[in-house]
Amino acid sequence: MNKWLKAARIGSFILILALFGTILAFTDLEKTAKALTGIKWRWAIWVPVLNVANTFVEGLRLAIILLPVTRRFEVRNCFNSALVAIMGNIALPLRFGDGARTYYIAKTAKISLSSSFSALMLDRIADFLLFFALMAITAILYPFPPSVTRIGLTAGFIFALSIGMIFALAGIASHMGQGPVGKIRRRLAREVSNFMSGLSVMRNAGLLFPIILSSAVSWLLRSSMLWFMFKAFSLDLPLVAAPIVLILLNFGIAIVSTPANLGGFELAIVASLNRLFSVKMEIALSYAVALHAIEVVPMIAFAMGFLWYEGFKTTEVLKTAKEMEKQQLP
Repeated sequence: MNKWLKAARIGSFILILALFGTILAFTDLEKTAKALTGIKWRWAIWVPVLNVANTFVEGLRLAIILLPVTRRFEVRNCFNSALVAIMGNIALPLRFGDGARTYYIAKTAKISLSSSFSALMLDRIADFLLFFALMAITAILYPFPPSVTRIGLTAGFIFALSIGMIFALAGIASHMGQGPVGKIRRRLAREVSNFMSGLSVMRNAGLLFPIILSSAVSWLLRSSMLWFMFKAFSLDLPLVAAPIVLILLNFGIAIVSTPANLGGFELAIVASLNRLFSVKMEIALSYAVALHAIEVVPMIAFAMGFLWYEGFKTTEVLKTAKEMEKQQLP
């Protein structure tokens, strides 16, 4: 593990402490503990179930995306790759678990890293598109504060610009391999060709609908997790509150990247519940802590057990993430 990664990990933990310190400075810990002990577990127990179901749906979406690339990659392996990413993102800062997932897919499906990377990029694009659709629909039912609207529009613009730049650069690079060229240009052209093959599902209109549908189901499952926790804490909030908090939560953890999203997760939920729905700070904090623990801890246990059953050692997450640092992606 290089010095840069070590510095990122140290910085992320310092950030976690700062975020938790900020939260705790404005809360009564005794009232928070009291709220935690009053959880209705008949509702909360559904959160890890929905979390596993969502992970399966995400794996299914990736399997659909990979259909034109290879027939070797089964839904089970896509599900395993999602668990690898979860383990990596919990253990490492800056979402290096996604790098481990890229390597795992390439290794298991026996495709190039470029193809694996582009397939995962398309998977993220589908997820982001439905996220912005969810935000647009939610904004109609419950107008967001101007600051949130600005963040959403800015994020949408950056997202569209990034996608456009990636395809533009891929197009430019593909022309570099034409005609008499050197070894470096031929290798670049080959990697670009592999990269574009991972996006070949876009030419199959019949597969686009199930990809979009699976993304919609995924966001529905994630919203349901928050709604069940509302019931667990006896919070009488409108149904639209679940997607609203989910949207703001995703903005929060995107801005602050820490292992397992510690700190940023709690801060985003506390701010959204307290500011938008007037939930007391102590209850909002207990809700955030409980949701994070119930969402992460059972999933870690499940991922470790399932990957062990599949023959994938959890220590390989760090190994595959490290291997990704040595690989050259387009």
